[in-house]
Amino acid sequence: MKPRLPLEPLRGFRDLLPPDSKLLAALADIFRELVELQGYRYVIPPTLERFQLFALKSGEEIRRTMYVFRDKAGREVAMRPEATASIARIYLKHLRGEPKPIRLYYIVNCFRYEEPQFARYREFWQAGVELLGLPGLEADIEVAKILLDYYEKLSMLPHIEVVVNNIAIYRKLFNKYNVPEEEQDRILHYMDKKEYEKATELLERHGDELREIVKCLWDSGSPEEALDKCNVEPYSDEVKNLLVFVKLLQAYKPAAKIKPELSFARGLAYYDGIIFEVKVPGFPVSIAGGGRYSGLIALYGGEDVPGTGFAIGLDRTAAALRHLGLEEKTIEKPPHRVAVIVIGRDPQALLHAYRLQHSLTEAGLPATVVYASKKVLKKLGKLVEEGYTHAAIIGLKEAKEGTVTLRDLRERRQTKYSSVEEAVAALSAAETKPT
Repeated sequence: MKPRLPLEPLRGFRDLLPPDSKLLAALADIFRELVELQGYRYVIPPTLERFQLFALKSGEEIRRTMYVFRDKAGREVAMRPEATASIARIYLKHLRGEPKPIRLYYIVNCFRYEEPQFARYREFWQAGVELLGLPGLEADIEVAKILLDYYEKLSMLPHIEVVVNNIAIYRKLFNKYNVPEEEQDRILHYMDKKEYEKATELLERHGDELREIVKCLWDSGSPEEALDKCNVEPYSDEVKNLLVFVKLLQAYKPAAKIKPELSFARGLAYYDGIIFEVKVPGFPVSIAGGGRYSGLIALYGGEDVPGTGFAIGLDRTAAALRHLGLEEKTIEKPPHRVAVIVIGRDPQALLHAYRLQHSLTEAGLPATVVYASKKVLKKLGKLVEEGYTHAAIIGLKEAKEGTVTLRDLRERRQTKYSSVEEAVAALSAAETKPT
């Protein structure tokens, strides 16, 4: 007996077919065009890295959910749970001598062994940028601005909310009160998970004054209120940086809602400055996020190179688009889709059909060769259902003459052209008609 192979993908993994695969590809293409126009260069990090790369500063949640194993050489390796650590390693390996700042982008699949939920998978796709070597607030604003540009291109800008904070306020505060770095990371982890009671228990180990300052920050509705009510004078520059960040982004894209939230944190432990996360009200998960990580490259043994960036959850963004009913705006349908129907298997007819298909696709018009018997008319109704707008029927006669007869499947009329070039030119010049 032949063994029965399970056809279901592993839990948390998916087979991506159209229209899902097409939407994901469209989101990646829109991102790629946007960031390349702004000077970012494409890098492709490996799927498998040494576990140590991520374990040093990824944060408790990611360390707990990584796919980790020993390879055949006995090395402890991990499938990448995110891309920023890999970008830091790529910089140290290849780019240290380049003039700063360095602008990089990536589009990768990532892996985390966590409980699958709606829009949360064990294999997922991210697109992101990293801006290295620019220490000022302008770097944080630049990458956040790109994020707003991206969601504007998707017609999502009025529907998103960008939550922001400045972790430097907490890092400097914790350092003043001699909170060990590991405890700092844990407190911020609890803030990220909205487990403020657990965070408070850790804070209490370091005195009432620290606890009260932090709780005051959590309760502040704005940076202005924090400056006015909380004892943050030594860290006021960081609160003011947050205020400038919010005001500039809001002025740049008035349609976006930029929301400062001083109790907000993100799960990655390497953040030490401005952080932000994109949410859609009524949608259960965030769809993008990022922030500053000034010490990450130094942690890996390099020089002190500041970095900031973001990652877009492409799967989550696709799900949010559907939630908002905006999917159709993202996948632009071509005005014409041609079925090049070959009757029989005559080599001359096949060659003519392939030349026609090549000319159509070179002109940017989708065209598929359809192999048929002489009963062509029975196929035409089905072609309309499959989304074709035109059909070119190629037999031996057309091949010998070099002619093309295009049938408009929507209007049920046809036109004969004396050459492939004439047919392609006519179709390219035609105005888009509603299907």
